[in-house]
Parts: sequence; structure tokens; C-alpha cells
Amino acid sequence: MEARAETSDPQQTVRAVMEEAIAAPREIEQAMGAPSGNPVFTTWHRSDALTILHVVWPPAVDLFAHDHNMWAVIGLYGGREDNRFFRRLPNGGITPTGGKTLLKGDLVSLDADVVHAVANTSREWTGSIHVYGGDYFATPRNMWRGDPPHVEPFDAEELQQVLELAAHRAGRP
Repeated sequence: MEARAETSDPQQTVRAVMEEAIAAPREIEQAMGAPSGNPVFTTWHRSDALTILHVVWPPAVDLFAHDHNMWAVIGLYGGREDNRFFRRLPNGGITPTGGKTLLKGDLVSLDADVVHAVANTSREWTGSIHVYGGDYFATPRNMWRGDPPHVEPFDAEELQQVLELAAHRAGRP
């Protein structure tokens, strides 16, 4: 939070801090444990200015396209995250614009207007740290589903169901 208060570009400051932290994924894994077994969505910090989450998610997950409506910096300390990026269309739909794969020790910095979908196409659980430039839980967000994709309000319960189903498929009892 101090980084946000001390700079005119808090996203770049957070990115620099995250680059240093994520550069030592084994140390994070030693402190947090290897990502496995159960989906985790733990809040480490929450304020109007900043939210920090610890997220662990199972293999074989393919999440729907969504936005955050705030900047984000996401770093992986284990597993894999395939990001697919989209551009918003005037009719409320989206169109693909590219992608980026993150592996252990990688991070991505997303601007507030980014729409992305994430997948874990590996057989490993993914462990990550997410930092958002606002209150992640109080900011309205959107998700896109269907073919062609149509926009609707973000559904956190649906997200949890997708993660639970994937955890079950991954062998969690």
C-alpha cells in the first residue's frame, strides 16, 4: 500500500515489487506450500486502493473471458496460466487479440480495460499472487460467455463451481 501512495504510477511500482518476489518462486512455495489439492482464494489485503489475493487453481481449468475494471499484476510461483486477450466490440461482444502464457516465475501486468480469459492447460496446480489497483470485491465486473460471446455481470459463484469441478477432475476427493 505504501508503494501506491508514493508514486504517480502505482501499477509500475507494484510490478517492480512483484518481479522481485516472483523471481524466487521456490521461496514462495516453501512459505506457502506447493500449489495442490484444493482451490484457494485467500485475501491478504483489501482496501479501496489495493487488493492482494493468493490464488491456487487446479489443472484443466478454462475460465470464461472477464474483466477486472482496474489494473492488475499477476505473478505465478507454480504451474501455468494461459491468458487469451480480447478487445471489446461496440455491440458488447469481444474479439480475440492475442495471448500470453505464464509459467513459474512469470508475471503479467493488465491495464484496467483489459478483457482476458485464463486456462491452466497443464497437469499441475497453479499458484499465484494477484494485486489489483482497487477493491476487487466491491468493483462491478463483467464476464463473456456463449458463441458469439455476450456480456453479463460477473458471477463469483459460477467461478467457484468451475474451480470445484476441475479440482474434482484433478483427483481431489
